[in-house]
Amino acid sequence: MLDHRDIRHPGLGTVRVFLVRRSVAHDPMGCVAAVTGSGRALASVDVDIHADELHFADPATDTTGNTFVTYNPGRYDGVLVLVPDADGFEDIGWNDTTDYYSGGRFAYYHARLAGPGQDGRYTIVRSENPCVPSCAQGATTQVTLRWDGHEYLPAG
Repeated sequence: MLDHRDIRHPGLGTVRVFLVRRSVAHDPMGCVAAVTGSGRALASVDVDIHADELHFADPATDTTGNTFVTYNPGRYDGVLVLVPDADGFEDIGWNDTTDYYSGGRFAYYHARLAGPGQDGRYTIVRSENPCVPSCAQGATTQVTLRWDGHEYLPAG
């Protein structure tokens, strides 16, 4: 186990969230697992990591009630957002091929957290490169994403 935090879940009370490192075929994998106060295991999230690069943000939860975990699969950092729902947390939404570099609905690769700001909320700063004419020659831009109550959308 790398770390754990007790967080306040709006429907389930105190939930303990664990960050675990495990090896799969000699490749380090991370796992975000959670257990309710009554001992019920919630759905876990697997993530490709380099070494032990799986950490809680500080603070782990912002005023939205979302919990933030940073990871690095070996090149760029990423951010996982645990968004509470009735059963535990919303599905991270990895794409169909579980390509940890592409991200998902609440998984942002090549991204970092900013804040929390004056409003007590984190924003996610995501780098994007259209790879035109190639990834090496493409212009990398940064987009700041803000929570709208349902998802993270570009600010502006």
